[in-house]
Amino acid sequence: MLERASTCLETSGRQLFRAPKRCLRTRRMLHSSFWHHGASDLILPVWWASAPILHDGSGDAASTARHHDGPLLDFLYPEKTLALIRRMSSYGKESRDARRRPMHGSRVRQYSTAQGLPGEDDGVADLELVEAREEMEDILLRTTADLALKEIVEYNTPGKQLLALELYTEIAGKGPHVEPGMQTKLLRYLANGGMSRIASRVLPIFDSTPVSNRQPSSYRAAIAAYIALKMVGPAIQLFEEAAMRFNEPRLGDELQIGTDIVLGLTVQDDQWDLSLRVFRTFLRQAASLGLDVRSWTYEGNRIEFKTIWGQVADLPDMVEHWQSLLDHVRQFRHELIQTREDKLSLRLFMTGFLPPVMNEVLHTPEPDEDYIWEFFVNIFSDLRSVDLVNGELYEYAIRTMITDIPRYQEYTNKPKLFFELYRQYRQQWAEGVKPRPSRNLIHRLMVQLGKNDGMGRIEQLVKDLRDMYPSSPLNFPTLAYLIHGHAKDGNADRVHEYLNIMLSKYQDQVDLRHLQALLYVYARRIDVPGTIEQFKRINTEFGRIPDIACWNTLLLAFTRADDLDGALECFNNCLESGITPDVYTFGPMLDLCAKRGDVEAFEALFSRAKQLKVPVETDVRARSGYIQAFLNAGDPEGAEAILNGMVQDWHAGILRGHALTHSWNLVLSWYGVQNELEKSRRVYKQMVDLNIPLDTWTYASLMRALVSAHQTDAAYKILRVTMPLNKIRSYAFHYAIVITGFLNERQYHKAKKAHQRMKIRKLKQTPSSRQASLLTVGVEELRKLREQRVEDPKVRLIEVEQQLRESLMGDYGMENAHDQPSHRRYIDSPELSNIPESYFALVIMLYTTRGAYDICKQLFETASKSKSANDPYEAPIALLTAIMETHWRAKEYADVERCWELARSEANRLVKTFQQAMHPEPPAPEFDSITDPQVRERFESSRIATNRRQILFKASRIYIRSLLEQPDPNAIQVAQRTILSLLTHGFIIDNLTWNEYIRTLALRGHLIDAFSACETYLMPQFPGWAVLNPTYIRKFRQGYPWIEVRYFDIKKQSILPRYKTVVVLAAAWAQVKRDEANGLGYNPTLGRWAREVLEQVAPNTLRAIETMPRTGDRLQELFLKDT
Repeated sequence: MLERASTCLETSGRQLFRAPKRCLRTRRMLHSSFWHHGASDLILPVWWASAPILHDGSGDAASTARHHDGPLLDFLYPEKTLALIRRMSSYGKESRDARRRPMHGSRVRQYSTAQGLPGEDDGVADLELVEAREEMEDILLRTTADLALKEIVEYNTPGKQLLALELYTEIAGKGPHVEPGMQTKLLRYLANGGMSRIASRVLPIFDSTPVSNRQPSSYRAAIAAYIALKMVGPAIQLFEEAAMRFNEPRLGDELQIGTDIVLGLTVQDDQWDLSLRVFRTFLRQAASLGLDVRSWTYEGNRIEFKTIWGQVADLPDMVEHWQSLLDHVRQFRHELIQTREDKLSLRLFMTGFLPPVMNEVLHTPEPDEDYIWEFFVNIFSDLRSVDLVNGELYEYAIRTMITDIPRYQEYTNKPKLFFELYRQYRQQWAEGVKPRPSRNLIHRLMVQLGKNDGMGRIEQLVKDLRDMYPSSPLNFPTLAYLIHGHAKDGNADRVHEYLNIMLSKYQDQVDLRHLQALLYVYARRIDVPGTIEQFKRINTEFGRIPDIACWNTLLLAFTRADDLDGALECFNNCLESGITPDVYTFGPMLDLCAKRGDVEAFEALFSRAKQLKVPVETDVRARSGYIQAFLNAGDPEGAEAILNGMVQDWHAGILRGHALTHSWNLVLSWYGVQNELEKSRRVYKQMVDLNIPLDTWTYASLMRALVSAHQTDAAYKILRVTMPLNKIRSYAFHYAIVITGFLNERQYHKAKKAHQRMKIRKLKQTPSSRQASLLTVGVEELRKLREQRVEDPKVRLIEVEQQLRESLMGDYGMENAHDQPSHRRYIDSPELSNIPESYFALVIMLYTTRGAYDICKQLFETASKSKSANDPYEAPIALLTAIMETHWRAKEYADVERCWELARSEANRLVKTFQQAMHPEPPAPEFDSITDPQVRERFESSRIATNRRQILFKASRIYIRSLLEQPDPNAIQVAQRTILSLLTHGFIIDNLTWNEYIRTLALRGHLIDAFSACETYLMPQFPGWAVLNPTYIRKFRQGYPWIEVRYFDIKKQSILPRYKTVVVLAAAWAQVKRDEANGLGYNPTLGRWAREVLEQVAPNTLRAIETMPRTGDRLQELFLKDT
């Protein structure tokens, strides 16, 4: 062989020092004669073919650092060539990083005749060795080498491997004997560090260690040294020797012999025959130790998997290694699975090898989800093609996605990769391939799907459990999750079903946490009687005493039903029971105060909570209720001041819990509903500047502001473009906003498209979205009937009734159990039955527009049948208003009055304050005239919240219209008393009602009442007449021609005279003047003429009449043609 050395160097040396070419790795296996070549046949140990290792310390540092960091027969190579070989062939993570660093051109050239200083790595090694020797010299001045070495290895001091070797060399140089056990301890210490610098010095220590003293860590150190020297053959031989020695359980470290080290190199070099040989050796050792490797899972045996596959997991380009392994298996498949044991070992090898491959694909910095989907689908397809599919790989992939990677835990409307893998896993089991998906995996899938998609798809997983585990499908944790999940969703039937299973199988483990779900599901459904019944069951049937959580849930039911009296009684009973209240006790009560705008009651409850040491002051949601109370009381400036104080407390660390997003959303949404687009934009900009996280309801508030400003197209763009771009989830509430906006703008085709998009996305419906759907379908069907000129009012709206039937077939209680806001501008009583009466109200309204009064009455009777005789709640005001309009159009005034009385009593319940509930007020004094100044004072001082004052505006309009249409002269007096009652109790009368009432008074001769009412309530906001310009054609607001009002000047709460009202009053004024000219109109009671009285009581009204432009339009021709 020595004779051929020069020829080998001459032919292969040129290839060695040539610049590397980009090429694929070879997959050819080495011939077995490789292991019997060269120095491997010598009887002496392999390291004797190189320079001496145990030296006497003489020589320079450079030569000392390069004892055996190179190939065998290194004396055949020139010094520079040998240094470069060491640099290129060194093994380990440090060496790989060093090779990736660019070489310095002035020091290393890319051919063997390079001149200059030694390489960079050599310099570093020399420096480290010099430092180690200097440190050793300092140590020897204070203590002995034996004690210093013992301290290092016993305390496992990190980074002192070179120092330990120098100390060991010092000890060995002084005598032939070393302290017993020191070599074993030193090898154990060296095995935990890097081997690239010290590999050649570890082997003689191992060889000098008696066989009986060699521990698993000793073999691990020696194997690591061989691997660092790229000597795979001796490493495998030594590994097999260790596996045969440590085949009985003793100290528990028998597997720590370096399996991961050998596999790391063989996998890196794609030497699959060697990798499988090593793995089979490990399996034999594990079987001897009594370990069942087949039952190992990555979740339950993390340490064991790291012991075998730890270094493989750190390798780069694992996908390429997987492709190489797959090609190898396909090529030699019949040889690899000749026996059952071979097939099992190959399958177990895949079980350990593929998780690092999956991790490399999943944890990429810039993930390409399309590539990841294709990769995982293909990887299991490839495994099935070679009959090596393994359930643990499915388990690992799915578990990793839903527990370790946040992007798979977030909601997305796209197909979910982990659920697709589970579907394949389940299909594989259905085809008879074992094993079946584990209970733990299915439970985690339930949690993941329930967190984002609700409980709808979870029932399929429950069915899978019952199919796969028929004897005992549902364990206790799964039952507990299903009970609480369905309770939050408002599915009472499922809660009872799973709780009964839990009581029958795990009765000893059932506690109040699980029984409390019975109350919670009915509270979410806004079913107060059902919640009370379940509260009683806890004591009477289950023999338990309700705890604070049960009381809080009962209180939540009353507050969700907006039942002030019931909530107060429940709250007092809770405190009297002796149970210590918490944040969740005061939270619902504070919310109830905030919704009613009752700031005084909110502050009183807040102070009471602080007295009882309930931490409401540091709770974000409790403080947010203060903002809502001020907003509903009509004080947005005070709400913003509180919000700014909360921001300061948040930065100071006083507030904790939820982020401040909800608090900001309250202000943003309030401005949006009030059509304050500029203020909404200002609040949104403040949120961005203060880094307040934006959520889906932030975007919903912006959309409401845009829709209120008649910019629905911009709101729809936020829904379609902005929210998906920012990965914000959309709900049915967002589509309800957009659909309603398009309907208000008469863009019916766009409303229809938005409705179809909502249906395609299969979003969970809420009452708001159902109502938007009914309106969309109804408007479209009415438009078709008009186009077809169908005049028969008895024609049924087929599509609308079909939509209504679909809504009735669903569980309306579950639709109430949502966390989305309500898209209702006006407050109404919650619907406490399973019949959606608000849906009937919409359908009745649609039929009323066609004059189908008989159909409307039938629908009202159907909706009323859901009420039981003991039901303390009345029909919602929306339904009563709808049927009132039907009766009014049918001239059935007595029925209108009955509906009005029901609506009035329901409104009184909804606007009641805490003060009125605890201390009922005496009856309000009666006034004779609506122009009495005390009436305005009573209206302004009313305790009704701003957002609840308009609760009767539409019902009062219909009722007053019905009174004004009646020929009975007393009807006008009833209308006046009704208006007086509404004003003194704080209810708002809308602008249209005021104008119709004043016009009717004027037309029926009640001139003083008409002019004084107009002067008192309408004229203060009259802007005057428009200044006309012949060069500018102006478009006036409908109902206000020739009046100086712009589009943005008219708000829903604006009260001012309409043009028709001024014309009617002008005609009456003209008649008064004509009567006076004819000697008529003297009032003996007042002692003045009617003209004089009107000039005194309504000067502004008369001024508007006198300055009214004479245009000769239709109204003026009708009323002023004789003037």
